Amino acid sequence: MLKKLFFSSAICISLILTVSQNSNAQAKTSDELKAERDALKSEMQSSDAKKRDEKIEKMASESPFVCEISSLDGLASNSQQILLATKSINIQIPELYKRTIGETIDGVTDITVKKPALDELIVLAKTIADQVTAVTNAVETMKGAADEAKSAPMLAKAKAIKTLNFSKDALALSGPELQLNLKVINNLIATLKSANNN
Repeated sequence: MLKKLFFSSAICISLILTVSQNSNAQAKTSDELKAERDALKSEMQSSDAKKRDEKIEKMASESPFVCEISSLDGLASNSQQILLATKSINIQIPELYKRTIGETIDGVTDITVKKPALDELIVLAKTIADQVTAVTNAVETMKGAADEAKSAPMLAKAKAIKTLNFSKDALALSGPELQLNLKVINNLIATLKSANNN
């Protein structure tokens, strides 16, 4: 699980670099943006994404287990904040998609909605990128936290591991979800810019 989190951390860093490079790259055509959006819609509707969303919903309503080891409790609290932010972003993305594209993620046309301002999308993109960075930073502290849980006194070890596992699970759910949301919002930004230039 820890290796998977470190791999996820590397993906997060790579994604941030890719996003910043793509903002300077040549603009995509409307057909390329639509093809990318179709792929993203499939990913958002996949069983993996739906299961992840359900788990995020459930975990976000739980309080992390307190083990009274400050570094582990701090990591768990931070992980819960990331989870809550991810849940909030998950609520915003489908609505912004519908307002930008004129149809829901499920393909139901709705042209009665007001298109979002470009600034609104950019603010959310920055929020998501900040949360991706928060996941990356939390994952980097995970190894030290795991070592601390292992070296906890025998009576505290079970509590420490339970607290650590909450953080692992929260970050393992949030990382991929935030990455997907960042791809979607960047596509919506490019789509809105393209529509405004026509």
